[in-house]
Parts: sequence; structure tokens; C-alpha cells
Amino acid sequence: MLEFSRRDFIKTSSLLVTGVGIYPLTSVAELSREDNPTFVEVKGQVKSAGKGIPGVTISDGKYVYRTDNKGRFEFLTDRPFVFISYPSGYQFDLLENGSVNFFRKLDFAQKTNQLLFDLQPANNSDINHHFLIIADPQVQTGEEADMFINESCRDVKQTSMGLEDPNLFGIGCGDLVFDNFDLFEKYNEGIKSTGIPFFQVLGNHDIDLTARSNEVSQKPFLDQFGPPYYSFNRGETHYVVLSDVFFLGNKQYYGYLDEVQLSWLKEDLAQIPKDKALVIFLHIPSFSHVVEYNPGRDINKESVINRAALKQILEGYEVHLISGHVHWNENTVNENVFEHNTGAISGAWWSGEICYDGTPKGYGVYQSNGGDISWKYKSIGKGLEFQVRTYPKGAHPDFPNSYCINIWNWDPRWEVFWYENETKIGQPRREIAEDPMAMEIYAPDKPKKQPWVSPQKNAHMFFFEPTDASAIIKIEVIDRFGNKYSDTID
Repeated sequence: MLEFSRRDFIKTSSLLVTGVGIYPLTSVAELSREDNPTFVEVKGQVKSAGKGIPGVTISDGKYVYRTDNKGRFEFLTDRPFVFISYPSGYQFDLLENGSVNFFRKLDFAQKTNQLLFDLQPANNSDINHHFLIIADPQVQTGEEADMFINESCRDVKQTSMGLEDPNLFGIGCGDLVFDNFDLFEKYNEGIKSTGIPFFQVLGNHDIDLTARSNEVSQKPFLDQFGPPYYSFNRGETHYVVLSDVFFLGNKQYYGYLDEVQLSWLKEDLAQIPKDKALVIFLHIPSFSHVVEYNPGRDINKESVINRAALKQILEGYEVHLISGHVHWNENTVNENVFEHNTGAISGAWWSGEICYDGTPKGYGVYQSNGGDISWKYKSIGKGLEFQVRTYPKGAHPDFPNSYCINIWNWDPRWEVFWYENETKIGQPRREIAEDPMAMEIYAPDKPKKQPWVSPQKNAHMFFFEPTDASAIIKIEVIDRFGNKYSDTID
């Protein structure tokens, strides 16, 4: 981690800015000037109960610093925001819109910006805590916004009440709205109604697709929620939010992490021990099988092009990557990286009760127990025990002699069995296939709210042929944590 003194920073900053070519988002007009943009001096303190907190990570999104033994910091910057990496053991301060206030927007008309982060100690230990992942609310109309508030957020609030966790927080994992920035107000209304502090992730439908550049396209999101990438801590877990939507112009985008953000991430992690739990949130998954299973889609939009650079930075960590974007649910393990691509809380863009892989519209429920991460998928209107859907023989047209099972939160450590009249017979086989319900309601010839929605092949479909056609069939599913779920077909 860089710990420049003010003198060192002054000596090196001009060279660094010229070499990297980064300019403040709040001073886009400066781009046409021949001289370097104006720097402002930042001075401040992170404190609690009147005392400075030493060693708190603080950043401008380019460089990473730590507060001194009295909680003070001082540096120069040309960036629009200064933000802290919330230390463990403190309550999250909130903005009026219900999201966490971890940043200060700088005033470039002032030569010096005096900043204060006054933190309140948590009332309970946060070693054990939960967090909820809401992916792709993607509200485009007032009607959809009302469904998000009255159905989705009400369900989230009920889950929160059931968890009874004072350290619970939420993540809006991008595409909070669907290009209609006036609906940020309704989205915020929903978030506030849950009573949960939320962090937000930038999605491709949260940017201005008519903007002239990637930096300017982010303004609608920045105006609402502040920096598009940052980090924070809770208990024994370090959390990072990344911004991986890169606007190309002409209403196009790719999944991409720019050099400044990658360099920032490397410095942010420099003081995080390799054995500490690490969870990273991003909108576009670093990798998804959706293109492999469903040819014709653009892999550059469905994954991060330069994910190899991210993987290199994450070497040595056991890390969970949690994303949205694809409107399906997928868990993949690649060496030290466990990637969770979360089903959409809007389903297939509010076209039905399921995503186009058959995953019910819903959200992720995670727990960090002293840094040990566990999770379940919560379907809207269902209990946490609802983790599997079984179809009778012949329900899938491609497998007319088979029973079919959709286990949307499956990963390679899950076990699946079928029973006939209470006798365990065997393990269903996994196939790359579409979900029968999705095939029915999202068929190409069926009228849909969003015409592009179609059933998608996925890797969490299972099939078997019973030995006794007259038997009562029971499905038993055991997740990686030993939780058992079942379904019965008579």
C-alpha cells in the first residue's frame, strides 16, 4: 500500500498524472486544456467518539493511503471523490437515499477540502454477519418500480426480519434501473423500505448510453451513489466493489476493468492478508458459460475481457466473485476463485416469475461466519427451503422418457438422488438443457413483455428414468453445507 507523504506526492504526482492520463470526472472541460488539470489539497480525519482512528484505508480511486496514529490524512488529488474503506466494528452511515455514505465529493473551486469521517461504533460484534445480493432490479416503468417496491423489497424486508442480524447489509449488484434515470428515486424508495444499509454496483443500464465517453456516461450513477469502485470491511471479511462496465460509444459496452482501477485494487489488497476472506462484487461476471451454452451472444458483453489481469491480482486469495447481469444463476469454481452469477430479482426483465434459465426471480442470502462464507438463493414469495423444482416424466420435449429437475443454485459439491417408494435408487445425470417452464412461457411464438427473452440452456438441469413407473418419486438434494431439500411426485 502506498503511504506517500505530502512532499513525496508533490514530487511524483505530475509525472504520474502525465503518464497515466487520468483527469477528474468533475472537470471534463479541463480535457481541452493544454496544461494539467487543477489539483486540490485534501486534509481530514477519520475519528470516533472524539478520537482519531489510526490505520484506516482512504483513497481517491487512484492512490491508497492510511490514516496516521491520530486518524489524520493529507494529500493532493485530481479525482472527484475521496472515500474510506469502512473498518470493521463500525456502523454504516447512510445517505438520504438509503445507500451507505462512505465518500465525500470534492469541491474543485476550493484550494483545500477539509473532510471528516465521524464513525459510530457498532452495537454488536460484526464477526458474524449476513449480506443480501439483489441483482438487476432493472425497473423501466413506474409499474415495474412499484412491483420492485411492493413485492421484491417487501420480501427482502421479511428475510431481514427473519435473520435478526444487526450487521446485515445489502448489495445492489447493478442494473438498478433500465436506462430510465428518473426511476432512481423509486429504486431508492424500495431500498430504504427494507431498513437495510445498501452498497451499489454500477450496471450497464445505469450509465448514459448517449454520452461521449466512458467517464461521462457514469454521471447518473455517480450523482446518486458516489464512486463506482471502493472497498469496505465487516468482521473478518474484506469486501470490494468493482466497476466493470466500459462504455464504448454508440450505445455499446464491454466488460472491462481499466488500468487505474486495477492498480487501485492491487494497492487496496496490499494490506489484506492472503488468508483473510475476500468477497468482490461486480455487475458483469468475470466469466459466464451463457455464451458457450447459447451461441450467438457476445462474450465481450457477458464477461470481463481482461479477466486474466484480475485473476493475477487475486492470486493467493480464496475469493468469492458475486455478479448479476446475465439474468440466470450459475456457480463456477476456477482454482482459487468461486464465482456466483446471481439470478435477477426482476426475473426475465419482469416478463415472468422466473429468469430465462428457470431460476425463480429472487436474490442471494450470504453469511460470513468469522470469514467462512456460506450462501443460499431466496426466491420471491417462497421460503429458503425452496431450492429445487421437479418436473414429471415427459415435461421436457427433448427428454420425453425422463423426469426433469432444475437445481438453480447447484455447484459441483451438491449431491442429488432420487427415491422410489422411499428406496434410494440413484443419482440423476446433469445435462446442458433448457428449463421446461421457461420453454413454455418464453417460447419464441409466445407474446412477452420483452421480445428478446427466450429460454436459455444452462448446466443445472438434471434427468433420470425411474425403474418403477408406478412408484412415488422423491427427489433429495444436499447442498455443499449439508442442508437437505426434497420434492415429491406422486
